[in-house]
Amino acid sequence: MSQSRLPYYTASSGLRDRVQTAVRRPPARSSAPWRPAAWMTGIAAALVLVASGTWLLGAQRRAADAELTLALDGHLRSLAPGHLVDVASTDQHTVKPWFAGKLDFYPPVVDPAADGFPLVGARVDVLDGRNVAALVYSRRGHIINVFVRPLGAEERATSRDGDRRGYNVVSWAGGGMRFWLVSDLNVQELAQLRNLLAARTVGPGGSSAPSP
Repeated sequence: MSQSRLPYYTASSGLRDRVQTAVRRPPARSSAPWRPAAWMTGIAAALVLVASGTWLLGAQRRAADAELTLALDGHLRSLAPGHLVDVASTDQHTVKPWFAGKLDFYPPVVDPAADGFPLVGARVDVLDGRNVAALVYSRRGHIINVFVRPLGAEERATSRDGDRRGYNVVSWAGGGMRFWLVSDLNVQELAQLRNLLAARTVGPGGSSAPSP
């Protein structure tokens, strides 16, 4: 059949209108908003947690370092003539009641003289604007200050040691209290005193002596 004889059909006006409308219509868009994949959300949350934890740990370390420095400053002040003790006594039963009315807490007072750390006396000192108890012990002529205050409600019961300007500082928490030992005595003997005091000041939390 020749091309001139091929059948020819004319589309109706309605069909032409529908085809032209379909051609001009923009492609349909999804109405659902874009959401990140679940794994992307999980990674973002993990990164936030890591960053927050790192910042918090750094802040806690900076605060602990600042407290060690404050404890050393208190120790150095006490070495000035006439500043070491307000009550001079080797009897713990004399020293402990002496704090009544001077502080809003009762510090634990023990006397490990039998282990080579005799009690010398005590005083009220100030660290970071707060009154604290300062118990004074000695070891072969070395003066040891033991600063005590209640453990804060949100404070972690961690231990921390350090050295500042030729002095050793040992810190720990137990029995609801925070302790700092400061002296030019070597750190091994300071740790021995820490363990002696911690073992005898078990408080409401049932805390035991920290490991050496």
